[in-house]
Amino acid sequence: MSNKNDSSTNVQETSESPQGSSSPAKGLGYVEQVQQLLKLPQHLCKQRGICCKVATYKGSLSWEEIQALATDPEADGHESARDFASIFIPYPSQTAVREIADEFVDRVRQHVERRGDDPDKITFAHCKYVLEDGRCGVHEDRPLGCRMYPFPHKNTIFHPGCGFEAQGVENWHKIEGILAELSTLEETLRPTKKSDA
Repeated sequence: MSNKNDSSTNVQETSESPQGSSSPAKGLGYVEQVQQLLKLPQHLCKQRGICCKVATYKGSLSWEEIQALATDPEADGHESARDFASIFIPYPSQTAVREIADEFVDRVRQHVERRGDDPDKITFAHCKYVLEDGRCGVHEDRPLGCRMYPFPHKNTIFHPGCGFEAQGVENWHKIEGILAELSTLEETLRPTKKSDA
């Protein structure tokens, strides 16, 4: 049973998002809003399969870093790294990837450079189950990471022409607005220290 004064339940009941536009669903609290914004409508997918033919893990990791996460059960992200390493095969070089997705390689490298990381260490990989026509050969049994992909985040890099890009970017901006509002709310609710008199 829910207690209306319980701070672990909906912090805010509103039909307005932090930016003043309609929230994803009327009356949702912050957590529910973010959960809904993280789910991109699957009908936006153009089913080209390019995201399975050319992928990165966390945007900039090398194959050695992915393997290290995959083999360390204590590492943060172990399970998703293990899944990725079990179905993706690394390309021999970034030059080989450019023949398939030149603009995507540029997008990834630029994103990594802006973060101050080394773009030459990035490993691009392809799924061993993607079919020639771009469909998934194990669609019903695909890993959780594949089922969730793509999700709105500042580090999600979309392939040029991806049907998810516009909605993903818009949803991430809304999530950032919610996070900013929560931060402001936290500041206003934090008890102030009394100065020494």
